[in-house]
Amino acid sequence: MPDTTATWRTVENDVVRGRQRLIFVRERDHYVLTPLCVYADGVVVWRWNPTDFDGLRAAFEDGTLTLAPPEDAKIIVTGTAAGPAQLASWLTPELVIGDLVDEVDRLNDRPDSSGRCWDALISYAAEPSPGNLEIVRERYFAVPEHRRIYMLGDMDQNDVPVRILLAASGETIPARHPDHTLSVTPEMQERALEYFRRSERAVAESQEQNAADGPETATTIPLRPGGRVYPNGWPEPPGLEVLQIDYPAPVVHGGQEYPTVMHAYWALSTDDAAWHDRIASIERGLDARTLATNAPRRDDWPTIRLGVMAALLRDKFGRHPAMAQQLEKTGDARLLYNDWGSG
Repeated sequence: MPDTTATWRTVENDVVRGRQRLIFVRERDHYVLTPLCVYADGVVVWRWNPTDFDGLRAAFEDGTLTLAPPEDAKIIVTGTAAGPAQLASWLTPELVIGDLVDEVDRLNDRPDSSGRCWDALISYAAEPSPGNLEIVRERYFAVPEHRRIYMLGDMDQNDVPVRILLAASGETIPARHPDHTLSVTPEMQERALEYFRRSERAVAESQEQNAADGPETATTIPLRPGGRVYPNGWPEPPGLEVLQIDYPAPVVHGGQEYPTVMHAYWALSTDDAAWHDRIASIERGLDARTLATNAPRRDDWPTIRLGVMAALLRDKFGRHPAMAQQLEKTGDARLLYNDWGSG
């Protein structure tokens, strides 16, 4: 198995994408080589035990999981081999966890730690202020250490342009080639800045060229642009507004009816019956969400929330055919819901 490979699981008939890599799991007096899976909703699984990144870190700390079993420990590679072996890992648990956190970002089509660092570098090249440089520094060292040298995707440069910008003038830093060093000068730092400016221009030019033959992906339809609300009532006819999760459209989950998807989602996020009923009975969906911020969250909510939302949306559009027709009219367009404080 390579560094990571694709995997998936289903939640309420919805497919959740994931990636997997290999890990050793301790079982009594031996260690078994086992897939370690991470999914787009942040769930981490090994040996059918779902947890999150805190649980993964705890498993490394108590020895349940390891990258390299103790010397002469019995190792089992199921269906292939078993016996004592001596292994050494060039990674640490924290580096592996950093890799997996990046995988979750990529599975959700978000910039990972390298992407966030790249964005900071482009901003610094456009405006080389001390504040922007500190953002670069913070984000560069947030990239898992073994990935930093590759973060620019430039085999001719590695991460040397970043290290030049982060160094003080006159400071000696490692060069691209082993056993070589560089003494940083202001001229080198200016060339490094120009490297990122050229890169940004090249990306912009490429996008312009690609756009000449039409967009590569479907158009985007924004819902609730700028966080628009309707204190005096929903527009009539509502049009695409019916796709919002707080639009008045009763849904049923677990035999109980809720005024909107938003009411149901946040009421189901708590296992406290009193809080559940308060959230479900409040007048507006947005008020339900606001009230739910103070409610105790059920322990398994990070694991099940994606499946809950999928089930509620299916029920909504199955129960309200006219709204389903509005959804179908959007074709293959990407629906972008801009909400306060939520990515």
